[in-house]
Amino acid sequence: MQLWIAEGFVEKNELKSLEDVAEDYVMALISRSLILVAKEKSTGGVKTCRIHDLLHQFCVAKAKEENFLLLIHGYNELFSFVEPHNLRRLCIYSQPKDFVKSKIFFPRIRSLLFSTESGKSYEHFYNLSFVFCLKLLRVLDLGQINLGSVFPSEIAMLVHLRYLAVLGWMKEIPSSIAYLLNLETLLVTAYNGKFSLPDTIWSMQKLRHLHVTGVLFDLSLAKSNLENSLVLYNLDSFSTPRIYLGQSIGVLMKKFPNVRNLKCSLSESNASVGASHKIVVMDFLSRLESLELILHRANMHDVVFHFPLILKKLTLRGFSWSIISTIAKLPNLEVLKLFNGGQDGVTIWEMEEGEFPKLKFLKLEYLDIVGWTGSGEHFPCLQKLVLVECEKLEELPCCLGYISTLELIEVRWCQKSLVSSVRKIEEEYARMGNVDLKIFVLENIEEELSM
Repeated sequence: MQLWIAEGFVEKNELKSLEDVAEDYVMALISRSLILVAKEKSTGGVKTCRIHDLLHQFCVAKAKEENFLLLIHGYNELFSFVEPHNLRRLCIYSQPKDFVKSKIFFPRIRSLLFSTESGKSYEHFYNLSFVFCLKLLRVLDLGQINLGSVFPSEIAMLVHLRYLAVLGWMKEIPSSIAYLLNLETLLVTAYNGKFSLPDTIWSMQKLRHLHVTGVLFDLSLAKSNLENSLVLYNLDSFSTPRIYLGQSIGVLMKKFPNVRNLKCSLSESNASVGASHKIVVMDFLSRLESLELILHRANMHDVVFHFPLILKKLTLRGFSWSIISTIAKLPNLEVLKLFNGGQDGVTIWEMEEGEFPKLKFLKLEYLDIVGWTGSGEHFPCLQKLVLVECEKLEELPCCLGYISTLELIEVRWCQKSLVSSVRKIEEEYARMGNVDLKIFVLENIEEELSM
């Protein structure tokens, strides 16, 4: 969808964002069976798609016939290739060394995408200076070929770029990246722990998506106009930006007022250790719908969180159970994923009536709780419940057996007593005449390997 937006294929709509309009396009293609759903989101939306091989062949041939896009596949096609008149888009699928050796040069080209069967190339880096001479490029995807330890300064000359994906061992992106005034999407894979982003990147008015993988850095100086997403990962699976409790969280987060999707880690600085009042204020992020927080190395039971009421999806890693009462009151929360929590001495999750009014998907993984209790009406909209390696949890609350919307309970590597309680819920559903509830149980690794 980001490629569609960069190419200008997505029509502007005053009532919807470009991303929402692009998603409508995807759903229209699915409804016509032109593309197939490969993986669903937590609440049933589309996460990834695929296309039938015969339809793919037709699309490739039709795109070539209409001079819309040309796919070059492998060594022979690459070195026997003759440029069609006025070629605009080129996708190359080959070994990196063959691509570099070809030194293709199509001065009119607008989009160049490279991919390889072997996946991302880390072992060797390549000189791609010939690519940076293609001055009219709007889309450049080099996310599977190593550019080396220095970010190519020539990229700043590609002033028409809207979409850029790069990979390498570089330590920094130069401040000249800001010359790319039209850049909307920037994807960087930089496996170097000392990587840094320039301050100028936060003043880029059209930047909508920033995704950085393989690094860890602080955003205390950042100021951004990002409208859609800020996703930054490091090698340890802890997302960045890393925000320290000793900083003014409110001031820091106000630098990203328009973000719809945010993933970050929250740590204690030396200045915040021992402080009795720590507040994480995020409720002013009026467009934030999806949030993932990595709460590591911090005494989270001392922290008070203020989440935006519009929040629909929340993922927490390394959390304290004291945060649950706050989350339970979020009026629009539909997806909740809890990982590696309950290490603060709390052994029983005691639910209160009326909590989680719109929650549809709940996932619990690697939790230390022993008991889970509740009576009355809970999770009135819950559709899917997933439990993974909650090794101490003995059983599910019986009230889950009275949720009319429940469609699936999935249990992986949990106690046999927990599995037994799931079977009791299944029996209760059958007794009430509801045979649509699906139960999936995986008790050991051998079962998974045999599937």
